Amino acid sequence: MKYIAMLVMMTLFAAGGYGMIETLSLDSLVQSADVIAMVEVVGVKSVGRLPSEIEVIANLVTVDEPLKGGVAVGEKLKIKTYRGIEDNPDLVEGSRVLIFLNRADNHYIFTNAIQGWWPVGEDGKFMAMGKGTSLDDVKEAIKRPPQPKPAAPDISL
Repeated sequence: MKYIAMLVMMTLFAAGGYGMIETLSLDSLVQSADVIAMVEVVGVKSVGRLPSEIEVIANLVTVDEPLKGGVAVGEKLKIKTYRGIEDNPDLVEGSRVLIFLNRADNHYIFTNAIQGWWPVGEDGKFMAMGKGTSLDDVKEAIKRPPQPKPAAPDISL
């Protein structure tokens, strides 16, 4: 009987611990990002470890085509990522990527984790979470006016 009770408890804990990033619509992703740009990855360097042993990575990219956020062609951007965390982009030197970024101190982080990183494949199409979306789709989403946020319901006590 103890075995069955233990099995039920473990199943309940496992089911309650499920987690996953919330995928944003293209419009929400575009609105949430401070910077959107086509870039080339020019540097990837480990810069230390967190107390949890997660590796901190400093990525350097060069802007090829700025789309949003006041960055210029040729500008270099520093992006912080972490190696060893699921749903975290893994940049590769020499690759072309469409990035959606948010400012954080003296660097950037990806908007909505891995959803803000769309590598370009050999065929010129976006891979990862950008699959099936074109650069023109992104440019059109940038032009659209921001969607109003839903109003919170009134709560009275």
